[in-house]
Amino acid sequence: MKKQIALIFLLGLLSFSCGKDKNKEKEPGLLDAIEGISDLNKMAKEAEKIEEENEKLLTTTPISNEVLKNILPESLLGYQRKKFSVGNQFMPDVAMGEAEYENENGDQISLSVMDGAGETGSAMITLARLGFARDFEEQSDRGYKKSTTINGYKAVEEVEKDDYSDIENTKIDLMVTNRFLISIEGENISVNQLKKAVSELDLKSLEQIAN
Repeated sequence: MKKQIALIFLLGLLSFSCGKDKNKEKEPGLLDAIEGISDLNKMAKEAEKIEEENEKLLTTTPISNEVLKNILPESLLGYQRKKFSVGNQFMPDVAMGEAEYENENGDQISLSVMDGAGETGSAMITLARLGFARDFEEQSDRGYKKSTTINGYKAVEEVEKDDYSDIENTKIDLMVTNRFLISIEGENISVNQLKKAVSELDLKSLEQIAN
C-alpha cells in the first residue's frame, strides 16, 4: 500500500507540473521555484499523513445507503430535489450518493458525496487530499479556481462563465475529516449561493461517523 500511495503521489505531482508548463509561456523565475518547492513540501507532508491514516480507511466499512440518503436533503436553497441515487454499479465497494436540485426557472444544483472508506475509496480520497494540500489561485478571462476554507473545511471553489452566454457555472469541492469528499455544482448560481447551500448540509453527522 505504501508503494500505491507513492505512485499516486508521483502521478499527482506530474499532473500538477504539466499543468503549470501549459499555462506559462516563459521560463519560471525564482519566485516560481520557491512557490513550487513550498507546494512540494506541503504535498510531501500530506502524503506522509495520508500513509499513516490510510490503513484505518482500508479497514473501515463504508457508510450505508440509508445514511447517504439522509445526507442528500430534499431541498437546497429552496430548490427541490428532482432525483437522487446511492451506490455505484461500476465501483460497488465505494459508497457514493448523488442528487440534483432545480428551481422554477430551471436553475440547477448538483450534489455528490463520496466515502473514502474501503480499498477503492481510500485510493480515490488519497489523490483528492493531495489536491487539497496545495494553496493556489488560478485566473483567466472566463473565471477562476482557488483553494479556500469553508465553514472550517478545506475546499476548492471554481467559477467559469459559459462560452456563449453570461451564465456562471460554479463548483465547490470540500473535504470532511479527510474521509468524505463533497462536490456541489451550480448552473446560473453564484459561488456565494453555493456556500449557503454547503451550510445547509448536515456535515456534522459525517464528522460523527468518522470519529
